[in-house]
Order: sequence, then C-alpha cells, then structure tokens
Amino acid sequence: MPHASRSIRVLLITVLSLTCAATALSADLKSPDMVQMGLRILAGVYGDMDRKLAADQYDRLPHENQEFQEGSGALRDAVANEPGRFKAQVKSALDDALAAANHIADVSKSHDKAQVQAALHALADSLTSLNALFPEALRAEPGTVAPGRPSGGRPPH
Repeated sequence: MPHASRSIRVLLITVLSLTCAATALSADLKSPDMVQMGLRILAGVYGDMDRKLAADQYDRLPHENQEFQEGSGALRDAVANEPGRFKAQVKSALDDALAAANHIADVSKSHDKAQVQAALHALADSLTSLNALFPEALRAEPGTVAPGRPSGGRPPH
C-alpha cells in the first residue's frame, strides 16, 4: 500500500502544479477585455439558443449555430497572441464548443425537444470547460448572459 499512497501523492502534486501553472498563465492575459467579450458573445448566443428551444423555434437553431460559429472568432482573436500551449488549450475547448453548437443545429431538424435539450446541455458543459481556462472575473458561464445582449446590456456593435 505505501506504493499506492506515494503514487497518489505524486499525482496530486502533478495536478496541483499544472493547475497553478495554468492559473498563472491565464491570469496574465494580454487582452483580458477581448477574452471577456468573446466569452460573453458565446454565452449570449447560448442564451438565444435556449430561448429558441423554449419557444419551440427549432428552425431558428441553425441560424443561432451560425452566429455561434461566427462569434467564436472574437475569442480566437482574443487569444491569438497568447503563449502556444495556452492557445492550444483554448482552441481545443473552443473546438469542442463549436462541435456541440453544430450538433444542436443538426438535431434541431428532428424537432425532438428532448434531443435538442440534451444537445444544448452538452453545449453548456463545453462552454463551462472553456470558461474554466480563464480567470473567474472574465468568465461568462452559459445561462448568465441575457440572450441577444452579449456586450453587457448594450446591443452588439
């Protein structure tokens, strides 16, 4: 058992070290305002999708997906000058969110509320993972940004 205990300690130390490194890296973002705006845009479009689903407007979800895809450019631009490792982490998490948004558009054609709701939950999970890469003050978790108002209450420019 001492070997298992030692392995667990090493694993915990490794995880803590990586977490601290990621936190330190993300705390020194070159464009924190742009990051926050990018995250708010994505969370706002998520809110629009949720509202469309609640109103059974399945035919509008592919359009919302298109807005999500286009809105992702703001976050890509925001991390463009960040270190490669961090930028790769963000790109991977963003790619997951983009795939989840595409899936919503695909399943919306079925008009099956349960399927679309499950896809929307998957998008929320991927956005939560994406947000976790950034300092808490910059995050815009799904469901926290009013639909259609990703820029803090002002209409987007």
